[in-house]
Amino acid sequence: MKVLILATDHCMVSAIYGVLDVFSTANYCIKRRYGGGVDNLDCQIVTIDNQKVTAYNGIEIKPTQLLDTKDAPDVIVVSSSVEVVIDCCGDDIDLTDKEHIKQWLVYCQQQGTVITSFCTGAFLLASTGLLAGKKATTHWRSADLFRRVFPYVRLDCEQLIIDNGDIICSGGSLSYIDLSLHIIERFIGKEVGSDCAKLLVFDPVREKQSPYVSFKAQKKHEDKAILAAQDWLERHYKNNISMEQLAEKVGLGTRTFKRRFKQATNENPLNYLQRIRVELVKDKLEKTTDAINEIIWSVGYEDISSFRQLFKRFTGLTPKGYRQKFSY
Repeated sequence: MKVLILATDHCMVSAIYGVLDVFSTANYCIKRRYGGGVDNLDCQIVTIDNQKVTAYNGIEIKPTQLLDTKDAPDVIVVSSSVEVVIDCCGDDIDLTDKEHIKQWLVYCQQQGTVITSFCTGAFLLASTGLLAGKKATTHWRSADLFRRVFPYVRLDCEQLIIDNGDIICSGGSLSYIDLSLHIIERFIGKEVGSDCAKLLVFDPVREKQSPYVSFKAQKKHEDKAILAAQDWLERHYKNNISMEQLAEKVGLGTRTFKRRFKQATNENPLNYLQRIRVELVKDKLEKTTDAINEIIWSVGYEDISSFRQLFKRFTGLTPKGYRQKFSY
């Protein structure tokens, strides 16, 4: 089975070699479990022009194999651009030989190659058109940019891995490990995937990005009434807030207010308020030893059970589980 890792400028160098390491581990596990009965994974690093590329940290990555663009492999792993995560408010990704890369990926997909990406590699996949109408995930911090640039892709950044059959995406900077294990399980078998996870001391049951997501209010718009509403919500989150009254405060009718709020922020007003409250609770769970119920009351919720359900919907964890995972 042939797997090519496509290294591009500004990628995360540890991920390129990390994918290589996971597949090398898989070959070891295959040999230990099956002997010579199962073909090994032939995993190589390639670049689109067969020249070295410079990673985001300045380290040069050399291809381990020359690329024949007419020889389609079984799987391609598209690397991520660190700059899209760090500077998440640009307009699109900018890569050397981007058009050449896109042509190669489209050609290989037409030949039956499974195209995969980790983290912001989904931007490059989406720019080829291969994700049109499909589900995808990417790094949660780049979600707003992705939605602006590729509105025809159904983005779900709560998920860590989304498998469309011919296209697989994974989100998060270290999700190259999750992606590699997913590929191994799908093409080689769950037993080998489990063997690799144990040998790497890696939890193979990571399904969601949601516990890691920090809510960042979308304020890069020019709707002054909605900016005023956002500011009011952020200062009065403890209040028993009526959206009808808030609409009146900023001089809008209720329906117009809700429509413009959604258009400007990608959230409805109630969801926006809930996210503010959840983010404040997360911060207190991380930084204090206050009782969980007291923290929930402090953000304006009296119904503890209802808030716990809300918290789990946004984070994938209970408040207690979140504190255990992220407290300082």
